[in-house]
Amino acid sequence: MKKTILILAGLLFCVELAFSQGFYNKNRNRNLIFSVGTGTTHYYGDLAKSGDNSNIKPNLGLGARYNFYRWFSAGAEVTWFMLGGADKTDPGKETRNLSFQSHNFEISLVGQVSLFEEDRRFYMRPFANPYIYGGIGLVNYNPTAKLDGERYNLRKLNTSGESYGAFTASFPVGAGVKFRVNPFFNVVLDGGYRFVLSDHLDDVSSGVYPHPSTFGDNEVARKLSDRTWETLPDGTPTWAEQGKNFRGNPDDKDGYFIFNVKLEYYFGELGKTSTYRRKIKVQGNKRLKAPKRRTNRQINRRRF
Repeated sequence: MKKTILILAGLLFCVELAFSQGFYNKNRNRNLIFSVGTGTTHYYGDLAKSGDNSNIKPNLGLGARYNFYRWFSAGAEVTWFMLGGADKTDPGKETRNLSFQSHNFEISLVGQVSLFEEDRRFYMRPFANPYIYGGIGLVNYNPTAKLDGERYNLRKLNTSGESYGAFTASFPVGAGVKFRVNPFFNVVLDGGYRFVLSDHLDDVSSGVYPHPSTFGDNEVARKLSDRTWETLPDGTPTWAEQGKNFRGNPDDKDGYFIFNVKLEYYFGELGKTSTYRRKIKVQGNKRLKAPKRRTNRQINRRRF
């Protein structure tokens, strides 16, 4: 068993050495870096209980960044992520009985500052390099909720009683650590909080319930706006009918935290499509360029 492991390790080392040797001769700088990652998203807002893990949802992301300096890079990221929350997980709010779930997209521009400078030769970068980042983004969000087994878009039903759009600005800030696993790849642990300008990621903001008459004949909107009819004893007026103002807290701003494990690949230099380098012959103290390669057209002329 040990012999097999040693043989496999030796083969992997030889393959890596052969591949990297050819690469080093072609290009010393690879400042354009692509990434793909996945992880978890944790929602914070009116429908989130502190320490409640049921609010954790998945995310997927793609990104690209460019090393402008040895310690600074900037780039763009596109992230799909889910958010969700429910009063039923919080004994102090279960009577209110509101909930939401959403599929969201975020496009962001981010600047990254590394703790250690990277070598001009990308493959000589530090094994582990902590960093911090900040930026600005645009989020598309549409909170939904289920009623009788069917999911409805809460924004379109205006269940909060306040009109709001499907987009908002976000401000990502965070930190992480890049680990060099081979000359071409990093494994990255990344975590960051998103501050947003909207308090409607969960469709809950103002404390005032819209009056039931606001929805006219739209019974679905009325039921999703005030769901205390599901938790109060039969015959008890709902909170909206009682005129209570416990629907939301406009001072409790929404946000979300994203944790990702990313794989980064050092792609190459912008604007450089050729990596061919003419070989140099050394004779004594003189450096002579190798003769240029003849084209097929030149070869055919000599034949005839």
